[in-house]
Amino acid sequence: MKWIDLPFVVAFCVTVPVLVVLIATTLQAATIVGSKHDFSTPGTNTDEVCVFCHTPHWANPLADAPLWNRFVDTAKVYTLYSSPTMDTAPGNLAVSVSVLCLGCHDGSSAYGIVVPSLGVTGGDKHDLVNFAVKDPSKTDQSSYQPCEKCHGDIWNGSPRWFRVGTDLSNDHPIAMTYPTSAQDAAFNTPPNLQNGWADVKLFHGKVECPTCHNAHDPANAPFLRKDNTASALCVTCHVK
Repeated sequence: MKWIDLPFVVAFCVTVPVLVVLIATTLQAATIVGSKHDFSTPGTNTDEVCVFCHTPHWANPLADAPLWNRFVDTAKVYTLYSSPTMDTAPGNLAVSVSVLCLGCHDGSSAYGIVVPSLGVTGGDKHDLVNFAVKDPSKTDQSSYQPCEKCHGDIWNGSPRWFRVGTDLSNDHPIAMTYPTSAQDAAFNTPPNLQNGWADVKLFHGKVECPTCHNAHDPANAPFLRKDNTASALCVTCHVK
């Protein structure tokens, strides 16, 4: 019978899970690092990647997202897609997860947004909630992040960030409840009526911007959740 070195076993059992966590975390973080959603500037006081959207403290409780670090304009008015053939209608964007995406991508700035529970105000394009809480005298973050990441046309001749505007009447409907098979047989039934598929998500049973787009994974441009070759993304929901 061979004796096993107990300290080695303990060290191995403790170290391996830690390494697995670190590797998994590294792999996950590597997906967004260097992408268009990476606003960090290495070697400066804004070298963090996640902070431009998420914060461990003083997060915006009005946002339907984990520890959201940005202001959300719930009063902004959008023109939504409509059609007489739709089975369900787009709902209130103000309480949807899509409004978080539009906070940057609608291209129209909103100022003086209030987060009453935190007692701070700011704008939905440049301001971070955490920063406004810690230093109310400074809310504009435009000087604390690389302007060229969004305004490349001004700085280096690269394209500006994608902005869809507030008129969404010619865009895929969002904030709408996913139709059931009883409502429309032209739609595939997801394995989970609230969360959708493993690779195409529903949010509280609704189709939203992040249903098709994953802000953390740039592998399939433009941040699509899956490769759309042969309309693979589209036919996840639509029967063709």
